[in-house]
Amino acid sequence: MEFKDVETKRQTYYEKLRNGYLISFGISVILSIVVLFASGSGSGFGLIIILLFSIIFFGGIGAIVTSFATRQEATDYRRAYKAYFIERNLAQTFTNLSYSHEKGLARQILSDTGMVNTGNVYDSNDFTSGSYKNTAFAQADVHIQTEYTDSDGNTQYITIFRGRAMIFEFPKKFNFKLELVGRKFRAYRVPGKDKATQRKMTKISTESNEFDHVFKTYGEDGFEAFYILNPKIMSRMIDISEHYKNKILFGFTDNRLFILLDNGKDSFEPPRPNRPIDEQAELAKVAADIKVVTDFVDQLSLERKIFI
Repeated sequence: MEFKDVETKRQTYYEKLRNGYLISFGISVILSIVVLFASGSGSGFGLIIILLFSIIFFGGIGAIVTSFATRQEATDYRRAYKAYFIERNLAQTFTNLSYSHEKGLARQILSDTGMVNTGNVYDSNDFTSGSYKNTAFAQADVHIQTEYTDSDGNTQYITIFRGRAMIFEFPKKFNFKLELVGRKFRAYRVPGKDKATQRKMTKISTESNEFDHVFKTYGEDGFEAFYILNPKIMSRMIDISEHYKNKILFGFTDNRLFILLDNGKDSFEPPRPNRPIDEQAELAKVAADIKVVTDFVDQLSLERKIFI
């Protein structure tokens, strides 16, 4: 796959999309005029309302039809972009790499932690696994919504998490559970007893007022928690959380670290097809998405056998 191949796929997709929208708009105008004449006489303002409503209605139908008609071109563009920009650059950073833009992180994995509300609607893609500095990891984009029905019977879907879920495995040994919840993290499930150990999770206060302001801390054992929460790690976690506007969750369990980053973004996504791709800008964007993973390993020294 070369850059010119990606551009070719983009152009093909955009041209078909543009032509579809133009045809849809033309048809919607014609149908709207037909509806206008069929509606009979009326005030000028009323006729304008009918015309506008008809254009919006038929235009919406046309947009849906166009979207379905261009699905294959959209898929081809997406695949070409991922192959050139994503897979190649992931391979330059990680070892033991596995990547799929269609596969995601299984809902059950997050649900089983007991830390995350996985909502009524769960979607995940861009699954990536591999190793960095001998630290194995898996990560994916995740979108979680809850279903809400108001008093009038109208159903709405409210996003409670949209961002990245990451799992790191590392050689530090601990036999307890610890959860650090950023103050603005929305999808947290307040803990009771841990399902596996049946030990009760309790809220923990640290000796740092700043840390306690940034995080709500829950653990099975307040004393053992400080095996992880030494001053240096706490300081780094504060910096990380503030960088991500306190919309983050750290969960230590089963010698794995779960990090959920509610940044409202999808990583590794292609730009809109309506203009030529800026190759250097896209490479920089992909590098920034990859750096999110490597930064956690580097800043928290996850490759080390002891917490420092």
